[in-house]
Amino acid sequence: MKLNLIKDNIYYIDAPVNMGLIVNEQQEAILVDTGIDDSVARKVRRLVDENGFTLKWIIITHAHADHCGGAPYLVKNTGAKVYANALEKSILEHPILEPVYLFGGACPPQPLHNKFFLAPGVQVDGVLENGPHNVAGCELEIVDLAGHALGQIGVAAGGVLFCADAVIAPEILNKHGIPLNASIDRAVETFTLLEQRRDNYYLPAHGTLMEDIHMVVAANRRRIDDTVDYILSLLTCQRTAEELLATTCARFNVRINNLGQYYLMHLTVMAYLGHLLDQKQIATSYQDNRQYFSLTTAG
Repeated sequence: MKLNLIKDNIYYIDAPVNMGLIVNEQQEAILVDTGIDDSVARKVRRLVDENGFTLKWIIITHAHADHCGGAPYLVKNTGAKVYANALEKSILEHPILEPVYLFGGACPPQPLHNKFFLAPGVQVDGVLENGPHNVAGCELEIVDLAGHALGQIGVAAGGVLFCADAVIAPEILNKHGIPLNASIDRAVETFTLLEQRRDNYYLPAHGTLMEDIHMVVAANRRRIDDTVDYILSLLTCQRTAEELLATTCARFNVRINNLGQYYLMHLTVMAYLGHLLDQKQIATSYQDNRQYFSLTTAG
């Protein structure tokens, strides 16, 4: 893990979850995301200190544990202030909500009480609305990148867009098969927004720094289109959500072997079904206390 200069006073820290660092003239730093736990946060703090910067602010792009789990350590040891958007603030301050929504709103079992699903939680000092902001003399833009998470944001500064999990690199896409998305509609809207932007550099949380994001967006869009088409192809006859989950995962080489992975994939498949229901391409029916999905007559 190291600190990499992108341009001027804008850096990134390469890690399993990439982080951004924006520095003002007084050498005060804004960190974009924090990594998953104290171990990552200690390394981040050391990098910031070794380069003569003072960590003052943290912006969390969304409240998944791998992006925010290191925040409490950094707040405790640097006094940095934490900012997020209003929706993600609720989960950051009440992190049990992440495993709760994964487990369908019920009290989550112990296998979901780990650092991958249950961050330690952190107090949010301020809410950032979408649009331009001046933070400590740094001109920033908060960009709505919902889809992967319902409140996900990106942070743009000086021609660099830290775009969180809005897209993932094609090689990671191929490895994981079906990217996690909470809203298919919003993810597709985010793809269009990214294609229309004119930033000089883009840094996804999972991938490498790039100057042109169009090929990566196209790969992510194709995977959503392919997944939609495949699910529709299955629904010429009635299927349960469980059947669709198993068959779709098999089609895209996803092998579920634990409870956490199951519920991540379940959330994603339900997002596709919600999208298709809202588009009126599929409908539900009920028999023997089971819910079935199938194509509508128009579909």
